[in-house]
Amino acid sequence: MPNKQIIPVSIILSIMLIGIILAGCSIANNKNTISGNKDVNRTITDMAGREVVIKKEVTKLFSTTPIGTVLVYTLNPDKLAAKNFNLSELEKKYTVKGYHDLPVLGTYIMGDTANEEEIIRVNPDVVLYTGIINEHWKMETEKAQERLGIPIIMVDGSLENSQNAYAFLGELLNEKQRAKDLGEYCENALKEAKTRVSKIPKDKKKKVYYAAGTDGLRTYSADNIHSEIINLAGGVNVVDIKAANGSPQVSIEQLLNWNPDIIIANKQEARGGENEKAVRDRILTNNRIVNLKAVKEKHVYEVPCAPFNWFGQPPSVARILGVKWLGNRLYPEEFNFDIKEEAKEFYKKFYFFTLTDNNLAEIMSNAL
Repeated sequence: MPNKQIIPVSIILSIMLIGIILAGCSIANNKNTISGNKDVNRTITDMAGREVVIKKEVTKLFSTTPIGTVLVYTLNPDKLAAKNFNLSELEKKYTVKGYHDLPVLGTYIMGDTANEEEIIRVNPDVVLYTGIINEHWKMETEKAQERLGIPIIMVDGSLENSQNAYAFLGELLNEKQRAKDLGEYCENALKEAKTRVSKIPKDKKKKVYYAAGTDGLRTYSADNIHSEIINLAGGVNVVDIKAANGSPQVSIEQLLNWNPDIIIANKQEARGGENEKAVRDRILTNNRIVNLKAVKEKHVYEVPCAPFNWFGQPPSVARILGVKWLGNRLYPEEFNFDIKEEAKEFYKKFYFFTLTDNNLAEIMSNAL
């Protein structure tokens, strides 16, 4: 029988120790979760100042609000994993086919209608919250992120911060050049509007009433995101009511007392229902308000809403074009440009769509 070599205990222990270390390294390297692993993940600071660990490459995301959904759509609609609501036939006409086919999940965090299991099922790389940034919404976002187990990134949804939002999303989605182009357009459009508005004497500013609801008697206060373009276009929101939700119901008497110079009627309140285009007609044919200045002078206009609402329901970057449109309705001598040509440029640049004159007639019916 051959002699057996006796391996020293120290060597055996060394081999075991090396094996344990190698096994531990293997487990660490195979982690593909939010671990900080630089091979698969990166850490970003979102627009709320939160550090969030996300995948190195974000190819699909779900936006909790239409503000973010439209921002991402204008950058690259292929990066969307879902949308927030069903589309009308008019909205489908002016959006790319891939957007039509996305699952509808509703909204999340702000006015939840989305089911968390469905969000998880579409498996987005990140979830995007785009809206008001304050301590309350940061806390709500943190709680939602913990429940979902998916990183949630916060982006400022204010219209005046559109350029910064685009710059941030351009980095996130690797769409830097397009984000730069769209952000600069927004910044220039807002600066131009401020310059034009600065030339209007305070006592010459026109009073505006935004008519929402199927009867036009629901509205939004001046500090509400849904009506902020009134101020940006140089108008004065007549609503001086403070409502808990910023969306007060008003009476005929209040409307008569305000006596607005111009009324903006929401066209899309019922989203495809029988009352979708009825708000303006109801206002113009209501005998109780026939003496309103805006009604007598036929200064009642419907908000263009295809593919996205120009005014604020839901709010989106389309409001940049809305500022130009409303300014042109309020002060044509200052906002003295061809709004149809402005719309053509905007749709081509932001929506990948070349408008025809027939398209414009359809989108802007009762808007001029």
